[in-house]
Amino acid sequence: MSNKKKRPIIIKQGLDGWVMTYGDMMSLLLTFFVLIVSFSSMQEAKFKDAAMSLRKAFGVMVQPEAVIEFNDPLVPKYETKPPQELLFEIRELEKALLAQDAAKDVQMEFTPDGVLFRIAAPVMFEPGGTAIQPESHGMLDTLADFLGEQTGEVRVEGHSDATPIRTARFPSNWELSAARSGSVARYFQGRGVAPDRIAATGYGEYRPIADNATAEGRQKNRRVEVFLRVQRNRPSGDRIPVSDVLEGRAGAPTRPTPVTDRLRSLQQ
Repeated sequence: MSNKKKRPIIIKQGLDGWVMTYGDMMSLLLTFFVLIVSFSSMQEAKFKDAAMSLRKAFGVMVQPEAVIEFNDPLVPKYETKPPQELLFEIRELEKALLAQDAAKDVQMEFTPDGVLFRIAAPVMFEPGGTAIQPESHGMLDTLADFLGEQTGEVRVEGHSDATPIRTARFPSNWELSAARSGSVARYFQGRGVAPDRIAATGYGEYRPIADNATAEGRQKNRRVEVFLRVQRNRPSGDRIPVSDVLEGRAGAPTRPTPVTDRLRSLQQ
């Protein structure tokens, strides 16, 4: 019989250290991929609601009250953008109109070749009348001062609802809308806007923006639109987008110039 001592068998308690580390890593990876899947299936509406709640809670990027209306279908589909200087001046115009509590009476939209101001007719005229009411003078003065600093063509368009009118002075809504646009054009001229830049016309009830079957729709259709053109044709006949002029493309000047000089170089 052998006299050698048998070595005791040692049984380790628990797992090896590397097993625990490996398990922790697998758990973290599983959690990571679960989060990725959950984010990919998150509904956009709920995400926007959550983001807006965080903005309001921290006071970050809260949108101020604005009189300018940016029409979503218009802005994205046009490659041309207004110059930054013009955007700044319009922002100042917006502040002045807000100070006069004109947010409900004036709206603005960017178009491919200019800026459109839409003014509610009831705030400027009595029913069936063409004399500009004194309470709208401040708003028109602010708009006229802005237009006077620009050099582009100003087009004033009168619109009415579909309610028939037949008087000795206005046989139809055509005459009424044309007379109202003429009154606004004369007012701008009196405030220093050059008359050779202004055109006035009337469309009557034939270009509605709302349903004439409702009182609210008819009120929206009674309006005066003022359009400022901010693009021009080059002598060669090619059209340069405003964004090209600002970024130096299409042979446009790249040196910084004052706002008035740049707009004068862009417009007719």
